[in-house]
Amino acid sequence: MKQFGKYTSSLPFLALSAIASFSIFSTGCATATDEDTESDVADEEVSASSDELVTGANSGYFQVLRRDTRRCASPMCGGFFVKRVNEAKTTCADGSRQAECYVSSIQLTGMDLSAREESDFRTDVESGTALLKARTYKTTSRGRTFGVLKANEGWRALSGATVAATGSFYRAADNGIRCITAPCPSTTAYGLNGAASYNVIDVLFAPTLAPAQTLDRARHAISSAEGLLVSGSVALPKCRPDTNCGPLLVPTELYARVIRTEGKACGGRSAARTTCNEGQACQFSEGAICGRADASGTCAIKPEACIMLYAPVCGCDLVTYSNSCFAQASGTSVLSRGECPAGELEVTE
Repeated sequence: MKQFGKYTSSLPFLALSAIASFSIFSTGCATATDEDTESDVADEEVSASSDELVTGANSGYFQVLRRDTRRCASPMCGGFFVKRVNEAKTTCADGSRQAECYVSSIQLTGMDLSAREESDFRTDVESGTALLKARTYKTTSRGRTFGVLKANEGWRALSGATVAATGSFYRAADNGIRCITAPCPSTTAYGLNGAASYNVIDVLFAPTLAPAQTLDRARHAISSAEGLLVSGSVALPKCRPDTNCGPLLVPTELYARVIRTEGKACGGRSAARTTCNEGQACQFSEGAICGRADASGTCAIKPEACIMLYAPVCGCDLVTYSNSCFAQASGTSVLSRGECPAGELEVTE
C-alpha cells in the first residue's frame, strides 16, 4: 500500500512591527475607528431555557478547571468546576462568591455546531483547553440548587497543550491605528470580563511554542476585527529616558474561534476564506482541479477509517494514495485517478 502524506496550507502572514524606539502617542499615527472596550454584562442570553438566570453579571468568558470526580448521584456530583477568567471569585448558582463554581452540566447547543463538531469541541472543553463565552443558569434537584453553564461562543486552544492555561486573558484584535513610522500600536489587547485595554506595538508568539502553521493562523486572526483570544501578559519593557518602546503582548496560549464550518465553502481564489475546524479538510470535487480553476471546496469531516482497497489516486499534494478515502483522511482532495505521473515525486512503500 502506498504511503499517504500530509497536505498543509499556510494562511497569509501578517508582518508585525519590529520593536524600536517610538512614542505611542506620536503624531505619526491615526485612528481609523474607535472601538469600545469590550463588556460582557449584556451578552446575549442562550435561549430556549426555563431555568432562572443567576445574575446578569455572571456571564462572559469562562474556563473549565476540572471535572468533578466525587462519587455521588448526579447532578450533585459528576459535573465540572468552572470560573470566570481574570476574576478572583465567580458568582455560583447558590449566589455565593467562590474561587471556582460547580456546574452540573455544560451545554454547547447555543453555538450551533454540527453534531460532530460539537462532540469534538466538547473534548477540548472538558479537558480545560478551551474558553467559553457563556451564562450560568440555575436549576434545582432534590431541594438543592445547581448551576448549568450554557455557551453561545467557544474558543479552542491552538498550541496543543493538554492542561488549562493560567494567567490573564485578552482578546487581541486590529484597532485600526495606522502609522507612518514603526513600531505602530495597531493591535489592542482587551482584558476579558473587564474594561482594561492596551494598545500594543507587537505580539511575541515565541513563548507559546506553537508550530509555524498555527502562528500563521494566529496572525491572520489578529488582523481581523474579531481577533484572537490569548492567555499571557502585557509587558512594558524598560526604555531609554527619551523614548517609549511601548507595551508588548506576550501570550502563552492562543485560542481560535470555533464556528460551524462543516458543509461551508472553502478554498478557491474568490471564495470567502474559511478555515475548516479541527478534524475537517477542504475537499474539492475531482473536476475542480484542487481549486486551481477558482473553484471552491467544502469543509468535510476527515474519514477515521478506510477500506484496504487499492484504487490509486493522485492527491492535490501530488502524492499517490491507495484510494480516495486515504487521500481525504490525509486532508487532501483527489487531483486525478491513477498514480501520480512518474518523475514528479518519489512514493515510498
